[in-house]
Amino acid sequence: MKLRMRTIIFSIIGTAAIVIASHGVADACSRVLWKTKDQGVFAARSMDWHVIFDPQMMIYPRGMTLNGDLDRNAAQWTSQYGSVVINGTNFDNVAIDGMNEKGLTAHALYLDATKYEERDARPGVSYLSSLRYLLDNNATVVEALNSLKKIQIVPVPIHGKIFGAHLAIEDPTGDSAIIEFINGKMVVHHGRQYVVLTNDPPYDVAIKELKNYQPFGGTMALPGGIEPIDRFVRAEYFLKYLPEPKDHAQGVAFVFQVIHNVAVPFGAPYGDGGVYPTWWLSAADLTNKVYYFSMAESPNVLWVDVSKLNFSKGQPVMSLDPKNPALVGDVSRGFQQAASK
Repeated sequence: MKLRMRTIIFSIIGTAAIVIASHGVADACSRVLWKTKDQGVFAARSMDWHVIFDPQMMIYPRGMTLNGDLDRNAAQWTSQYGSVVINGTNFDNVAIDGMNEKGLTAHALYLDATKYEERDARPGVSYLSSLRYLLDNNATVVEALNSLKKIQIVPVPIHGKIFGAHLAIEDPTGDSAIIEFINGKMVVHHGRQYVVLTNDPPYDVAIKELKNYQPFGGTMALPGGIEPIDRFVRAEYFLKYLPEPKDHAQGVAFVFQVIHNVAVPFGAPYGDGGVYPTWWLSAADLTNKVYYFSMAESPNVLWVDVSKLNFSKGQPVMSLDPKNPALVGDVSRGFQQAASK
């Protein structure tokens, strides 16, 4: 089966080109990672944009034959691990968030400062197809980073312009990596200390700016705005003070609290005048392999017990619409076979 991937930005450009052109850089999304002492590892992210990026929850089995979605010299692979991912409703197989059966979890976020590598002879994977590539082929962050050495991440021009993004990945040990393309080179931040990611500036710059704030060595007060650096500082701050949860359920609740604190309310304007609210949030209990999802316009939280799904080769691709207001709680048995494309 040919994997027909397009970048996240392609789907957004289809509905938002005029707004992006008029407002410049669109600031969107946050990610946090929390390793507790006794209750495991938890992660969460928000998805922000000026219009809803319609989510579709998908189950992909092992044994799918896929490619890097390029016109030439695309990488080819057969998925080793099944996964639960969030796709854009109108664009098949564009994974922007998800967890595989080994607990490896990945998140794609916008990064305007991206400058990709020059194309070379390595088999290529279009940039945001790389999230699916990583989930399909790897059980840990270390494996995922090694697998990136076998391929080249390739930008895809959309309407004549290249848009950027960066990836955050984590695994059940608490290992973490942030992958960016800066000044034509892949930059990897690998280690358990890399627990927060927002958008511009690039990660190196964000860490430097963090040191200007209390209690990270500086004197500036905790910021209350919605710009990326404001969200970055608040997320680092609140993660720093989270108490040890009494159980896994409380761990998920606590990490949801942090990501809600850096979510963007509907109607809140950025400095450029654009409005890019949080449309949905996800959370992951990597230790128990449970993936959580919440629409910002709904009080309901859904979850999927990834460890109990049937990812056997030959199983059909399954889908579920998480926007359905009737859904709440464990939806692991609520998936239907996805329509053929």
